[in-house]
Amino acid sequence: MKSIIRILLVGIVAIVLVSGAFLGGYAISQALVARQNTVALPVIQNLSNDTPPEFQADMPVFWEAWKLIQDNFYTQPVDSQKMTYGAVSGMVASLGDAHTAFVDPQVAEYMRTQLQGSFEGIGAQVEMVNGRLTIVSPIKGTPADAAGLRAGDIILQVDDTPIVNMDVNQAVLLIRGPKGTPVRLKVQRGATPAFELTITRNTIQVAEVTSKMLEDDSIAYIQLSEFGEKAKPELRQALTEALAKNPRALIFDLRGNPGGYLNTAIEVASEFLASDQVVLVEKFKNGDKKLYKTSGDGLATKIPMVLLVNEGSASASEILAAALRDHKRALIIGQKTFGKGSVQTVHQLSDDSQLRVTIANFYSPEEKVINQVGVLPDVEIPDPTDYERSKNIDPQLQKAIDMIKDGEIKNPADGSSMLLPAGGATGARGDLLGWFWYNLAARRAQS
Repeated sequence: MKSIIRILLVGIVAIVLVSGAFLGGYAISQALVARQNTVALPVIQNLSNDTPPEFQADMPVFWEAWKLIQDNFYTQPVDSQKMTYGAVSGMVASLGDAHTAFVDPQVAEYMRTQLQGSFEGIGAQVEMVNGRLTIVSPIKGTPADAAGLRAGDIILQVDDTPIVNMDVNQAVLLIRGPKGTPVRLKVQRGATPAFELTITRNTIQVAEVTSKMLEDDSIAYIQLSEFGEKAKPELRQALTEALAKNPRALIFDLRGNPGGYLNTAIEVASEFLASDQVVLVEKFKNGDKKLYKTSGDGLATKIPMVLLVNEGSASASEILAAALRDHKRALIIGQKTFGKGSVQTVHQLSDDSQLRVTIANFYSPEEKVINQVGVLPDVEIPDPTDYERSKNIDPQLQKAIDMIKDGEIKNPADGSSMLLPAGGATGARGDLLGWFWYNLAARRAQS
């Protein structure tokens, strides 16, 4: 039985409208899993093709209820597959663990392809806002961009299906489809009458890393959108190009990053930490522990560094944030992270549906709790308001720039703290007591 451990993010997703090869992460990293999500998981195949006799013997009530519904329910025929999926989902839900989940075949495929870095669809980032599927932004150079979709456009209907109070992942699945096929969208733009667009789907390549130089090339800025298959090579290329300009500091942005593959999290951490450093500690129910360590050969182990995080930073993002914090490698600015610190195995069932089962929790190198707690920033700065976003004002990024320019960020080799004693920054980090759990209301995806 082949088992691959994946960290699934439940609660956040940044998806791109497509059908085919990409989800987030969520992961997951669950509709709000994600793209958590955190390791390339070969799934476990179904254990048996037959229902065990002891299962039937121990659950007579289930079979009694099943037969009574089949025989007596007013609306016939009943959908046996929906009943089966509903029964399994109810069984899983009774465990009370948001990250242990049953996923039907269609959504399982959608999630499986989430972290490949490409998908087939129209190429737009979307989220549900008050029950309406809203364009966050079209991806440059995609069919959505060419068709003229704009940020703020509301998709009222996909082909013949109205989109109202629908799960964002289900809506995205309607828009995604094979390359070369058309999809018809009914779009509302402001107060103007709704109009229709027919867009031909294509393969959408999604960059996981974006980078630029700030302040006359004196500060390098790199943003990682997810810990997917392309993260390592894209990050190394971005670091190589940025470090060639000899910047005084690096700002690494994990805001809104829902997670991804565990091995990618270790690879990314290895770019910033010295060789053989513990990145995370995995603890199982029997008390066993497993340590994950850096591989060495990191490109940016010495440059002064600021890490940006917020409530959308989850799973693999929290692994990296906690590791950089414990090793005093970076100053963390922003908001407390999501708090997803559990590990799931993914079992592929006989009909290609999946059962994701929590088997362990992960902890920081100093064994500090992450699950349902999150990682607290050193300097707490609120996320930009809607007004600030509309004006391209980013208080968190600006705080990082100001602290670097004021000489408040020191080289990690100079001492135990990333804050210079003379610096004016105040720490927002406290002890990780208690825990804070919630599901994000706004789910963002790519179609």
